[in-house]
Amino acid sequence: MYAAASPDIAQLYAGQQQLDAAESELAVNEALLAATKAQLDEAQEQLTEGEAKLVAGRKTLEESKAQLDEAEKTLASGKTEIDNGRAEIAKAKEKTADGRKQLEDAKAELADGRKQLEDGKAELADGRKQLEDGKAELADGWEQLEDAKRKVEDGKIELADAKRKVADGWQELNDGKAEIEDGRAEIADAKIKLEDGKKELADKKAEGAEKIADAKEKLADAREDIDGLSEPKWYVFTRDGNAGYTEYGENADRINNITGVFPVFFIIVAMLVCLTTMSRMIEEQRVVIGTFKALGYGNGSIMSRYMIYAVSATVLGSVFGCGVGMYLFPYVIMYAYGMMYDIPEMSITIDFETAIIASVVFTAAIVFVVFATARSSLAEQAAQLMRPKTPKNGKRILLEYVTPIWNRFGFSGKVTARNLFRYKRKMLMTVIGISGCTALLLTGLALFDSINDIIAKQFDDIQDYQGIYAYDREEHPEAADIAAAIITDNGGESIRVFQKYLTVNANGKSVNAYIAVPSDPAKFLEFFDLRSRTTGEKYALTDDSVYMDEKSTLLLGGIGAGDTIEIEKSETEKYSVTLTAPFENYPNHYIYMTEAGYERIFGEKPEYNVLYFRHGLGSGDAQDALGEKLLRVEGSLSVVFNSETMVTFTTMLDALSDVIIVIIASAGCLAFIVLYNLTNINITERIREIATLKVLGFYDGEVDGYIFRENIFLSLLGTGAGLILGIFLARFVITTAEVDIVMFGRNIYPMSFILAAAATMLFSMLVTLAMHRRLKKVNMIEALKSVE
Repeated sequence: MYAAASPDIAQLYAGQQQLDAAESELAVNEALLAATKAQLDEAQEQLTEGEAKLVAGRKTLEESKAQLDEAEKTLASGKTEIDNGRAEIAKAKEKTADGRKQLEDAKAELADGRKQLEDGKAELADGRKQLEDGKAELADGWEQLEDAKRKVEDGKIELADAKRKVADGWQELNDGKAEIEDGRAEIADAKIKLEDGKKELADKKAEGAEKIADAKEKLADAREDIDGLSEPKWYVFTRDGNAGYTEYGENADRINNITGVFPVFFIIVAMLVCLTTMSRMIEEQRVVIGTFKALGYGNGSIMSRYMIYAVSATVLGSVFGCGVGMYLFPYVIMYAYGMMYDIPEMSITIDFETAIIASVVFTAAIVFVVFATARSSLAEQAAQLMRPKTPKNGKRILLEYVTPIWNRFGFSGKVTARNLFRYKRKMLMTVIGISGCTALLLTGLALFDSINDIIAKQFDDIQDYQGIYAYDREEHPEAADIAAAIITDNGGESIRVFQKYLTVNANGKSVNAYIAVPSDPAKFLEFFDLRSRTTGEKYALTDDSVYMDEKSTLLLGGIGAGDTIEIEKSETEKYSVTLTAPFENYPNHYIYMTEAGYERIFGEKPEYNVLYFRHGLGSGDAQDALGEKLLRVEGSLSVVFNSETMVTFTTMLDALSDVIIVIIASAGCLAFIVLYNLTNINITERIREIATLKVLGFYDGEVDGYIFRENIFLSLLGTGAGLILGIFLARFVITTAEVDIVMFGRNIYPMSFILAAAATMLFSMLVTLAMHRRLKKVNMIEALKSVE
């Protein structure tokens, strides 16, 4: 990838960004002006609507007045009709009174002039007619009275309707007045908004014009800077500059280093087992080889018989081994490192190239062994091969010359000692095979110790605090005091620390480490046990001391006390510092110094940004509650408890335990195969000797002791050699398998030595039990006649 790194281009980019910002601000001002015009138009529309409502209210008021006048006319007409009805009623009453008076007069004349009845019939008839006329007039008067009453009621109804219409007219008049007032208020508000909008628009225009002028000035400056720019410089960065890529590659190299160690042991042991097996096979078939030679078969055809047997077995074993090795081991390793890297889904396939190379290497080794073994036998004549091989002349062993020791041996002890040195090749193969298996077992157990040891040492012995609280020092400097008060209220204590992630260089190598500066060096030593891993010496944090973790010193080429390191604060700020001593620490990388030392080196005072604290609340709900309180403090960035870090490291290291289990299991299987094969060959070679002992009357237990005593002694000798070899192998594997951010433990605990030795001896005992039944079933007659 390519990246331009010129300060002139950076200035050009900055000027362009300022111009873009000014144009964006002008666009915002124009948007505000458009919004203000829209508000003004809306206010004008509201004013027009208010004026329309005012005209409608006036029209409604005039209509209401006309209705009121009409109602008043109707009321006056009703009153006139009522007065006329009353006058007619009064006339009817007068006529009724006259009629009644005439009736009384007629009655009086009738009473007085009954005698004059006959004479006054005409007058009486006239009176009756007048009476009938009076009644008719009275009836008409009553009818006129009822009509007058009905008109009065109708007038009242019309009057009530008129009053209601008048009231409705007044209500409409009042509503119209209210609407007029609301319209006037809206018009006043619209005028105020209009004035405010005009004023704001004027301000925005002025401000926008000023910003545009500034932007144009900056643009002019930027153009001047562009004109004065020099040719840019280009830097090329490869993937090696990526820390994650480099670290992943280094881890792959470590696994590659391990694969360069373990296969060597397996190849050596496999070659020894094959050498012993083929030697025994060819030794047993001396007569067959001699017969073939006597029949005219050449050495090549005879050797091909054994070569085909060995190669076919090797090919079958290689196919099975490639299948297991290319699926099981890659899966375990990828799963282990998947805890630290985002590895895509594993797609394990057969690497035919590697499989062919491994198969060819093993096959070549086996071919070499078969060739070297069969060559010595094929060099003899057929007559010699068809006769039993002449036993080697007996020789006195070195131990026989140590008379005080030799004389203390019994018969069985002396026979065992002589047999051991009689079969030197078998003894050497057994010791080498057992020692290799024991070394592999011890290496696996040592890896387990070193991986699991760092958690207890780091978080129980070295770090005496339970968590780290980080806060925003620039924006919220008061967060530290609040958090410290919360920790104190919960029964804990804290110390302020400045912590920054920087790069440290030495010997052409670099490592990223935290610069940690405590506010109180004496109190800090109560929170962190600053000590040497090798000597256990306690260090004092003084103003002229600079301590770096041991893992970082190893990554920087194995620097030590008095060496110079370079602390890179930035690309242009690099400071040389003399290292006081490396201290014991396992996860991550740290450099510790005092506040005065930091100011002396960097020329500035540290700004404390974290708190190391301990609370004594355990890792349960109380700790979680404390974490929630601290995170609620304004300016809090993070709260990390050691218990959570322990879980993370435990999960990561548990994955590596799978690799260790595979190593231990493979070493155990190899040890069992070696012991079983060598013991089987030992019994086959000495079958006539075992039969002779049985004929002489030896019991089964005595025969077992005679044979297996050698195996036990060789197993003990190989185990002792394997424990010594395992120490060096374990150190090599531990230093190559660990990752950059974690240093594994360097101690191998006595229990690992005991377990490795016990596992080896357990395999030896299992082989002994398996071979015990074979010794019991030895056919003495067939064994003694085998030569014939």
